[in-house]
Amino acid sequence: MAGFDRGWLRLRASFDTAARATELGQSFVEALPVSPRLLDLAAGTGANLRYLSPLIGGTGQRWVLADHDPMLLDAVTEEMAGWPHPAPEIETRRIDLVRDLESLDFQSFDGITATALFDLVSAGWLERFGAAVALVGKPLLLTLSVDGRLRWTPDDPADEAIRHWVELHQATDKGFGPALGPAAPAALVQTLERSGFEVASADSDWVIGPADAAMHLALIDGYRGAALEMAPADASFVIEDWASRRRQAAEERRLSALVGHVDIFAQARRKPLTALGRHSI
Repeated sequence: MAGFDRGWLRLRASFDTAARATELGQSFVEALPVSPRLLDLAAGTGANLRYLSPLIGGTGQRWVLADHDPMLLDAVTEEMAGWPHPAPEIETRRIDLVRDLESLDFQSFDGITATALFDLVSAGWLERFGAAVALVGKPLLLTLSVDGRLRWTPDDPADEAIRHWVELHQATDKGFGPALGPAAPAALVQTLERSGFEVASADSDWVIGPADAAMHLALIDGYRGAALEMAPADASFVIEDWASRRRQAAEERRLSALVGHVDIFAQARRKPLTALGRHSI
């Protein structure tokens, strides 16, 4: 299963926060009961909790942070240190979402969240997820899935080729089977609608300005590596030249970028299947 470096999670955190579709976050909060119990899938070091918990407010929040990476889960306490809000009750749970998705007791939670997960999963895993959440009908907030929009300013002649190779890499197996990559937002909406949810989506784009050199350099290195893996060998000089030009522009504070993402809020439009089953007996 694909994982994330802790340093990268810290670097991207402020861009994630600025990008989030706040109206969908508010809809999710309004769908929760008082003192909710929440499940965050692929939770990393708890960034989703740190964003949403103050919006939910009140006392009695309980969070289960589920991730396959024990090093990230072990870092939650340190990442929460100095957090300027009352800390909710937190349980970390190591879980392999590929093997053990159905072992999660979704019924025991009042809401389910995930960030930067669904572009990594396969169509088959997404169907399993849709079936699992359909049984309980709990509100979902699934944020920051890439959708393929990638624009730099100023333009570079190799931008389109780089974007193509990056998309090919995004669709490779990240541990769940062939990844949905940029197709994830549309596939997620369709799956949730078939599973009985009303679904709302909104753009949640990273906007990376000239002053954000560290973020630019991290992305350039990541895109370079992805492109080199997917491109023909004789295209490596195109990729290296592109990366060199882009690094120079970033270091000279001349580079801006937009990386397209989508946030999704879903709420059951009918009674959960389990409830229908009980009342039909």
